[in-house]
Amino acid sequence: MKCPCCAASLETLEYEGVSIMTCPGCNGEFIAPDELAHVVTTRSERFQPSTLRAVSDRAPVFGVPAEEQARQLDCPACGDSMRVLNYATDTGICVDRCDGCGGIWLDDQELEKVQALLEDWADRARDQIALIAPRLDDARRSSNSPGGGAFDGSRFAFVNAVINRILDSAA
Repeated sequence: MKCPCCAASLETLEYEGVSIMTCPGCNGEFIAPDELAHVVTTRSERFQPSTLRAVSDRAPVFGVPAEEQARQLDCPACGDSMRVLNYATDTGICVDRCDGCGGIWLDDQELEKVQALLEDWADRARDQIALIAPRLDDARRSSNSPGGGAFDGSRFAFVNAVINRILDSAA
């Protein structure tokens, strides 16, 4: 397989328990979608402080910048055109995905950024859940208590209001 960016021959590399194709020229990486899913859920890789700083406190970013959209790569596996997308919709990390075989091309350091960002989000989610856990417990207790969470209004009043609204709109 040839690199879609610099045409160097891709080499196989074991990473986080899966085989990925890597480019010795531009350091890009080609990976199957199921292997990428495995990589982002595995936490054995340790990141450089610069990589962690690059992703920490990152706000969601939507869309794909115009300069990224202008780039057209061919899939190294099947030759189909690859489409640029914002990984996980809002990470701001633009990757190239083949609609034909599903393979994903990540430029230099993008795989590490995806991993570090998702791990950071998972850690922060765990911290946020711990902060609101007492309120969640209170809500569970309240909804399980007699009368807790039950609708006290009359169904007749609701149906009557709906009928009156329909009649008013017909007039």
